Amino acid sequence: MRNPEFQRQLWLNWRPSLIFWSLGLTALVLAAATTLGSDVRRAGTLGVSAFAGLWLAACVYGSVLASRSLAEEARQNTWDWQRLSALSPWQMAWGKLLGSALPAWLYALWFALVLLFVSATFVIEGGRYGLHTVLLAVLWGLALQSWAMNSVLIGWGQRGAAGRRQMAWLPLLALLFLLPVPVLRPLLRSLFSGSDETRSWWGLDLGNLGMSYVFGAVLLGLGLLALWRQLCARLDMRTLPWAWPLGLAICGLAAGGLSAAPLAATLAYISLFALTGTAYIALATAHEGLRSWRQVQWSASQGQWRAMLQAVPLWPVSWLLALAATLLLLLPGATPAGPALPVPANLALMLNWQLLRDALLLTGFSLLAGRLKSPVAVFAICWITINGLLPMIAAGLLGSASLAATQPTLALLLRGGEPALRPALPWGSALAQLLLVAGWVALLFRRHVLGFARESQPTQM
Repeated sequence: MRNPEFQRQLWLNWRPSLIFWSLGLTALVLAAATTLGSDVRRAGTLGVSAFAGLWLAACVYGSVLASRSLAEEARQNTWDWQRLSALSPWQMAWGKLLGSALPAWLYALWFALVLLFVSATFVIEGGRYGLHTVLLAVLWGLALQSWAMNSVLIGWGQRGAAGRRQMAWLPLLALLFLLPVPVLRPLLRSLFSGSDETRSWWGLDLGNLGMSYVFGAVLLGLGLLALWRQLCARLDMRTLPWAWPLGLAICGLAAGGLSAAPLAATLAYISLFALTGTAYIALATAHEGLRSWRQVQWSASQGQWRAMLQAVPLWPVSWLLALAATLLLLLPGATPAGPALPVPANLALMLNWQLLRDALLLTGFSLLAGRLKSPVAVFAICWITINGLLPMIAAGLLGSASLAATQPTLALLLRGGEPALRPALPWGSALAQLLLVAGWVALLFRRHVLGFARESQPTQM
């Protein structure tokens, strides 16, 4: 199947002279590194230099080129033409991912050939590990390039203001370069020692190589899923909210497999990741809250249920995922007695209720977007007051037992060291706070969403 975006990237990035330039620079780099080493370790120096060049070309240089392909769309004001084209999000994602980083892959090819030669000639069983090193560099290179493109789209902001925040993606891109570091050291040790270490994942002994493949594939899959979802939003293509909870569940499955009790740890990690995702997506989309809920109400009133689901904000979806994982974790026999979980089940449930309260509070301020200059700033002040200042004042005046009424999550954490604290008090306080905020949001929803719908209906003559 032809991909017009891939052909466009080839036309922009491919030159026949690139073969000679890349081959010459690769030879110079390897020659310089080899001549600096001793005669005894010259083969090892050449192999390490090719190893480093391969991963730098695939991961660092490729990520820079992939992110620059999107940044140049904003700089040259050509993104609107992309939105008007007939390209699907998958075509644009794969076209930019494979075509924009072509020079980096050419450098990676020369380094890979040298690494395969050195590993097959001078290292015991090095041919097998050398091939694995090349395949892993390709896998992790594609994964980091997809996330580099995601970082640019995140830097554009939620409304697609591509030309206003062109440099906001640089800090996230710098963090991406650190992701392969835990993989490179054991991989390099396995390459030159001809042996692997024991690494267990979901009861399977995968070793360093297997774990590198698993988490590289997870990172690539999540990067492509996020890239597709963001391009759908930038190209004004509405989709059902399935990609976000699926990505959070995959993160939990990958992290939970490392535990001695993988099933319970998976549920705990899914709950933890989903709670974190709820907080992030609620803050990131707060400025669209009023418009989104009005779209939900209008679609429901017209009987367009698919459009209603497409317009629902993502934070309730991820919160429901966290609640479902937490409730499964609370079932009898679901939590083992031996290995510790990343978050206890009762604390995860309390975090669910408190995060729901905070998300509803943020939603209420977003419904007042026409009257507040910055709903997020007002929410931040209220959040600090409710979760920090008031509990501190109450603790100073009434003692630590007052934390149960003002900060139930902290009270639950300290319950083991506070024998005078009643166990039911934090839960009752959390429920009362949640009902109070929910009532306030319901009043605002009736006034600014349902009331707006009634005012927008044409009058009958």
